[in-house]
Amino acid sequence: MKTIKAEVNLYKYDELKEKSKDRAFNEHKEFLDNLGEEYENEKGELIKEYREHEFEEVEESLRINEYLFFENGEMAHIIHFTGKHKKAGTTEFYFNGKTYVLD
Repeated sequence: MKTIKAEVNLYKYDELKEKSKDRAFNEHKEFLDNLGEEYENEKGELIKEYREHEFEEVEESLRINEYLFFENGEMAHIIHFTGKHKKAGTTEFYFNGKTYVLD
């Protein structure tokens, strides 16, 4: 077995290069467009509608949720803990089966 220490760079959406930013944007837009929005109609039935999200909505979602990305625009697996959670105020990054607490 060989063990190496590696450094992983994570980027905010606005820190990505254009090609990577396009990937992050397109993947998030597809996610939002496929989510659907539920509402109750006059008969009390739950209806799910799908719509195409506009450019500004997608970018706002990427920024407001403070997603982090690898250099190629792939979204990193992170969780921001908020509210009354015992880990509130911390962010965890999950990578290759390990959990790292981010500053």
